[in-house]
Amino acid sequence: MIDSAFRLMLFVRDFTDRGADSYYWFQHGQLMGADASSIVGFEGVVVCHDFWMIRDALFDRTGTLPSTIVDVDEFRISISGVPEDRLAREKLDVTTQLGQYGAEQEVCDTYWKMFNKGAAFDVDIATKAATAIEAMYLNLCAQASSDGELERFFTVEVPAYRVLQLSMSAGISIDVTRLSEKRSQAEHDYFLLLKTYSAKHDMPLETPSRRAMEAKLLLEGFELDDVSVEYLLEFVPHDRDFGGDTMALLDLDEARRVLGSLTLTTNVTRPVVDVFGSRTSRIQLRSPSLQNIPKRYRSIINARTGAELSYVDFDQFEVGIMAALSGDAELKRLYAAGDMYDLFANTHLGLVGNRKAAKQLFLSYAYGMSRQALIDAACSLGVERQKAKEAFRLFQQYEDWKKSLWTEFQSTGRVATVFGNHYRRAGNGQLTRKEQRAAVSQVVQGTASLIFKRALLAVASISDVKVVLPMHDALLFEHTLAETPDKVVNAFEEVMTDVLNSLVTGKASISDFVEREQNLPTLNKLNKHIIRLHSNASNDIL
Repeated sequence: MIDSAFRLMLFVRDFTDRGADSYYWFQHGQLMGADASSIVGFEGVVVCHDFWMIRDALFDRTGTLPSTIVDVDEFRISISGVPEDRLAREKLDVTTQLGQYGAEQEVCDTYWKMFNKGAAFDVDIATKAATAIEAMYLNLCAQASSDGELERFFTVEVPAYRVLQLSMSAGISIDVTRLSEKRSQAEHDYFLLLKTYSAKHDMPLETPSRRAMEAKLLLEGFELDDVSVEYLLEFVPHDRDFGGDTMALLDLDEARRVLGSLTLTTNVTRPVVDVFGSRTSRIQLRSPSLQNIPKRYRSIINARTGAELSYVDFDQFEVGIMAALSGDAELKRLYAAGDMYDLFANTHLGLVGNRKAAKQLFLSYAYGMSRQALIDAACSLGVERQKAKEAFRLFQQYEDWKKSLWTEFQSTGRVATVFGNHYRRAGNGQLTRKEQRAAVSQVVQGTASLIFKRALLAVASISDVKVVLPMHDALLFEHTLAETPDKVVNAFEEVMTDVLNSLVTGKASISDFVEREQNLPTLNKLNKHIIRLHSNASNDIL
């Protein structure tokens, strides 16, 4: 597939959605008119930019999408190794890159106006822009090959991109009656939680802004110079659980926004999907961000008539990856024995029944919290100081592996997974704590993204499966046969085992996508039952 013929496609979308979209092929320096059928029927690589804008129009006209699609902006971002490229994606368009490939500024400006229907279509301008875009694609291929990213991009990212774009074009079914109910429930839950949160933590009666969270953390004695607010909230223990309560409130606020963005006039939504949505290649949906809906509101998503939904999730995903990559014997043992966090809490920390605290402490350790801060955090949760010291001496091989990553990152200026997806260092000199965490995160979570996308491709090849919704490291899928969920679980486990060279055995299971029905909790219990979006997998650690 890497050596497949390619053809550049330009388009001008009909924003009235009346089907008057215009398509063009660029071949041998010439621009020629095309139609939707010829676009999806091309057997090579269809190269374009802003594919998300024309995706649904192509699908509605033909019932499918091109077999291989490369969006040059996504290509550039996914191989650059520079996190800021991803963050700036929404602020920049393809024309900001074309000057270095021979396009004059006037051509870039006029082409972008044409693309957005702000100027009449000019063949000469479009031809000059296409020439630069083609040069950009060829340069990116050469760069990807030089950086060891070409194989990953074309064998993992590109096919995963097609599977997910096709799935989102087909649409996700929404039960509008339940949507109306869940909107009301989310609003009710939010204001109840906000009232409790405000009183408990002496915060204003509003969703806390970043500045307000930083001020509160500083007041509580946390240093913000070398750590992100997100890291402090999620991985560091707090007095009266300020971090956990804040994350729960932010999650619930986001959930009500997502539910409010869905229309009650149609029972299908078609999200935009970023297959390389984060530095570590995590898949992210937007418009709407369905991944950000907690389990208690997810019953708005329906299966087609005659089908049912199932939800597959990796078990102990990060721990298994860490155990395999580091070769740590104790980590392998805990991963193989069952629920690692529960075992760690009961066996090594003496936190009987407090799995959440054990998970928080272990991940804080795993991603690079200093040993002194880690011991202090454990003691604040009730762990005996000597027991805490002994618990985190268990993983010496993992500790050595972390240090080897830091050495590589400092000496070479980059770190990568076993299959590319590298991360470039912006500075030099001694690594900061933040850079140390970022290096470990890139390798662990970048590997997790690779495993998930390969598992997605394996599952999508099962004839009875319709991919519905990726949920970070889990997948909601539709099927008609009773035996299909077992096949999907097997595919997840086999892919993980294979990618990690059988150093650990992959574990996955069918779990609940929707919170099970229960009596409405009282106000005092509400906080305990808010489902945090971060329960299955952490975000990129910065």
